[in-house]
Amino acid sequence: MSDSSSVPLAPPLAVGRSSDLLLLGLALGLGLAASVWVYRALAEAEQLHAMKHAQAMAEPVRLEVELTLARIVEASRSAGLLVSTHKPLRLPAFQHFARELSASLPPRTLIEWQPLVTGREERRQLERDARAEGLAGFEIREPRPDGRGWQVAPERDSYVPVLYGWPAGQSPLGYDLAPDAARMASKLAAAAQRRPVASNSFAVIRDDIGARRSWGFAITAPVFDAAPEGGEPRLRGYLAAVVELPLLLGPAVERARQGGMGLWAMEGSEEQAPVRFTSRVSESGNALQPAEQGPARALQQRFGMDIAGRPWTLLLQPLPETLDAGQHRQPLAGLLAGIAGTLLISAALWRALAERRRTALAGQQLALERERLQHVIDGTQAATWEHNLFSGETHVNERWQTLLGYAVGEFQPGPGYDWKDDCHPEDLPRVREALRRHLRGETPAYDVEYRHRRKSGEWRWIHSRGQVMRRDAQGRAQLIAGTMVDIADRKAAEARVLELNATLEARVVERGEALAEAMESLRESREALAQAQQRATLDALVTGVAHELSSPMSNALVCSESLRTEALQFQARIAQGSLRRAELDSFLQHSAEHAELISRNVRRAVDLIGDVRQVAADQVSAQRRSFDLSQTVGELIGSLAPTLRLQVHQVVLDIPEGIRMDSYPGPLGQVLINLVNNALLHAFEDGQAGEVRIQAEAQGELVQCRVSDNGRGMDQATLEQLFKPFFSTRLNAGGMGLGMVIVDRLVHKVLGGRMQVHSQPGAGTVFTLSLPRVAPPLKPEESAPAP
Repeated sequence: MSDSSSVPLAPPLAVGRSSDLLLLGLALGLGLAASVWVYRALAEAEQLHAMKHAQAMAEPVRLEVELTLARIVEASRSAGLLVSTHKPLRLPAFQHFARELSASLPPRTLIEWQPLVTGREERRQLERDARAEGLAGFEIREPRPDGRGWQVAPERDSYVPVLYGWPAGQSPLGYDLAPDAARMASKLAAAAQRRPVASNSFAVIRDDIGARRSWGFAITAPVFDAAPEGGEPRLRGYLAAVVELPLLLGPAVERARQGGMGLWAMEGSEEQAPVRFTSRVSESGNALQPAEQGPARALQQRFGMDIAGRPWTLLLQPLPETLDAGQHRQPLAGLLAGIAGTLLISAALWRALAERRRTALAGQQLALERERLQHVIDGTQAATWEHNLFSGETHVNERWQTLLGYAVGEFQPGPGYDWKDDCHPEDLPRVREALRRHLRGETPAYDVEYRHRRKSGEWRWIHSRGQVMRRDAQGRAQLIAGTMVDIADRKAAEARVLELNATLEARVVERGEALAEAMESLRESREALAQAQQRATLDALVTGVAHELSSPMSNALVCSESLRTEALQFQARIAQGSLRRAELDSFLQHSAEHAELISRNVRRAVDLIGDVRQVAADQVSAQRRSFDLSQTVGELIGSLAPTLRLQVHQVVLDIPEGIRMDSYPGPLGQVLINLVNNALLHAFEDGQAGEVRIQAEAQGELVQCRVSDNGRGMDQATLEQLFKPFFSTRLNAGGMGLGMVIVDRLVHKVLGGRMQVHSQPGAGTVFTLSLPRVAPPLKPEESAPAP
């Protein structure tokens, strides 16, 4: 291939690129089609697996309900036969067999004896006999029309009252069922068929008629007297087992919940049969209907049941919160893997077509990538096991066999297999304790890491995790299943980490020495930088002072020179003897004006020099003492009262008493005076009656002090310049730009606190001071008197 004359020339560029694109498009199309096919296959498999899981979860629920119903029907039939042997049936006999019968029925099932009474005389006799047996106040009755109480039943040709009930005090004794067509329909059917028959569902009425009712049904067994010779047996009455659906389905609901299912009981076999009970209710207590679409509807399990001749439907759906959040994850992963594989193959094909000399290498790389992908897939497979604690049977998958060094199919644990023989003796107590606690229900899962013996005899670290899948009625574990994952590599890595930690101290000492050298170098650099910043600040201060002093001193000089000239002229006029009265008045007026200008400019220069001395020394008085903040600030504002009365603005104090501070009241007062004066001078428009509010509150060891105004506020550019020397928004109106510099230094260096400023145009300004209640001691250079 090194000699270009020995191979055919490449086709023209356009034709070659077209054919390459065609082949690449074909490869992409086939790859994507295959990926979609794999995705659909995996999705169908996943749906089938979910359906089987839903069926497995629903089947125990169905069996639970059917078994309970069978017990109720059989108990009703047996009870009817038992009652027929007692003539007449008295209360003690009824209570005796009802107590024994209730042991096989759901809790709080009502067992009622409902005799058939005909005519007025039989009714009166029945009521007298019942009261004689201890049923005080017994009478045949029926619910009032409003359903809020009982009323005496009117006279009828026949009555079917509730004479006895169990448990005592629960059944509505005396309740005449004869006018209830729905209840009587099942009783008449039971008498005609001479077997127990279930009624339609109804709201169960107990002795307390005003109590909350729940849906239920009655299974009625007819009771006949012995037939006379050659005649038909006489119907004596009915024995009814009244079952409330919440109590009947309680165990089934719990089993369904454990399986992640919701349960609905519907009366009838139709698709849209009315729902009489559901375990799914909203937060407001309303019953939720089963899903009509989506994953829950697709996995729905529907069972038809015959309850003593009455069709019912039991419906179970997976709960939304238990539906697999990762549904379609595996198919999607397969699709993405297929697309990725397709892109890789297409890229390899493109490179092969573009550079034919690399065809063999590209094929090898593609094969290597496929092999690595297969290794990754194999590496994510976990070994699974399942053990029956009663039969001793154990089932494992192929990965379990290969994990322990066996060939596929070489070893399958039998009933005689004991896992303790393959557990490392040092790990056995810990593994046994973890398994014991989970089997007793003390932990939600069995989770342990231990060393397992392989076929070769070597010990391999594994992570085993399992959970009891089934328990018997006594709560004993019957079936446990779980997974095993090889963690030998992780354990080896942990050992290496422990080894590295053993040498960590020496390396920390070495790094600490290097860090100390770096910190010393950093400290020296910071000191040099601080000195440079101080020199720069001093230069700026000197420049600003010179600039500020030049105006008042120049003005004073001009005024003094002008006054001197006029004085010389005045002296000459006197010498000439021609001085007039008007000239004397003019000279005196001009002299007063020039003296006033000179005095005003000199005073401004003196004030400027005093402020500069304050900036340099940070404070005027640094005497420390303990004081009450409210009292001190009140006295401070009181001293400003003569000045404040000349203002249209108002200063409001909102500081509670009892905030004690051990600090410097002099600097603190200077800070507050500067902030108040700053607000009065700069915050308000001309003619505006503003308000300056001083507030404070204690927060632990700190005092939060706020000075706020409702003035014009400041923009961002002004805030950035606020603490720079000689910056003022009213340099030509009395402001010299040093007040905020003084405030900032006093707060930070003397009072030991922090200051924040919040302001927006048109929204006023708030200065927040965070001051320690006990100020830190002053440094020597900070406590020195001002020059």
